[in-house]
Amino acid sequence: MSEDRPVVVAIGQSWDDLQIEEKVLESSGATIVDGRNLAADDPAWDNVDGVLLGTATSLDPDRLADLARSGCKGIVRYGIGYDNVDAAAATELGMVVAIVRNYCVDEVAEHAVACGLSLARALPHWDRNVRSGAWRAGARPSMHRLSELSFGVVGFGLIGRTTALKAKGLFGRVQIYDPVVQLTEGDRALGLEAADDLNDLLATVDIVSVHLPLIPATRNLIDAKGMARMKPTAFVINVSRGGIVDEAALLDAVQNGKLAGAALDTFTKEPLAADHPLVSEPRILLSPHVAWLSDEAAVDLRRLASEEMALILRGEKPTTPVTS
Repeated sequence: MSEDRPVVVAIGQSWDDLQIEEKVLESSGATIVDGRNLAADDPAWDNVDGVLLGTATSLDPDRLADLARSGCKGIVRYGIGYDNVDAAAATELGMVVAIVRNYCVDEVAEHAVACGLSLARALPHWDRNVRSGAWRAGARPSMHRLSELSFGVVGFGLIGRTTALKAKGLFGRVQIYDPVVQLTEGDRALGLEAADDLNDLLATVDIVSVHLPLIPATRNLIDAKGMARMKPTAFVINVSRGGIVDEAALLDAVQNGKLAGAALDTFTKEPLAADHPLVSEPRILLSPHVAWLSDEAAVDLRRLASEEMALILRGEKPTTPVTS
C-alpha cells in the first residue's frame, strides 16, 4: 500500500469482509485493513491513522499508547457503548473517540418490548410446556392483561424514549426514570409518566427495562436492594450493557421467588459460558447480544462508523464524539 494513503485498521468485528468500509473510506483516500489476525509486530501497526473497533477487542492505555505512537488520529466504536476503550486515556494521547449512536434505535427498543411481551404472556413457560408434552398441565404462571401492567424505562435517551413510546401502545402505564433527562410536556401529553426516583419506579412497575451506558455510576445500578423493592411478579429486562444489572443478584432473586423472571441480551462477560448459572434458569430469557441486529442495522452500523472515521481523517469533528 502507498505510504501516503491513510491506513484504517478494523479490529474486534465479526463480519467476514470490509467491503462496506472500503467503499466509504475510498472517498477519503484511505486503505482499510482487517487487523484481527495481524501480529503485534506487523508493519501495518507502525502507520495507523484510525481504528474501527468492534466488541471483541478492548483498547487499554498501553495499546492506545502504541497507537498514538503510530500516528493514530482517532477510534470509532462499532456501536453505541464504548466501555471497551479507555476514552480518557485516548484523549490524553490526543486521539478522538467516537461512536455510532443511531443505527439500531428501533431494533433495540423493539427487542426490549418483545421481551416484555414474551415474559408477560409467559411464552418461555408455554413453549417448554408444549415441548414436554404437558399441554397446560402443571403449575400455571401468573398472567395479566397488558392494560393492567406498568412498564418502566430506566434511561430516557434515544433508545429509552423509543422503547417507552412503543410500550405505551401496549401496556397500561409507562413510567420513566432518568437522573438527567426530564420529560417534556409533549412526553406527558403522550401518556408517559415520570418517576421521582429509581426506587419509586422499581417498587411500582411490573416490568423494568434498562437503557443506559455502562459507566461507574450505572454499574450494578439494578442490584439486590433494588430488586428487593420490586413486586415478586415483576420482570427485569436488560438489552443495554452487561453489568448494569447485577447478574448474581438477579439469578438469586428469580430462583428464590423474589422476581418472576427476566430477559437479558447483554452480559458482564461475553460470550456467556455454556455452563454459566444463568443458562440453566428457565425463567430468564436469554439472547446473545442481538437486540441491535437487523439486516438494515448491520449495514448502517458499518457505513456510519466508516463515515465517522472519514471525518476524523479529514481533521473534522465526528458527529458522535465521546471525546474531542
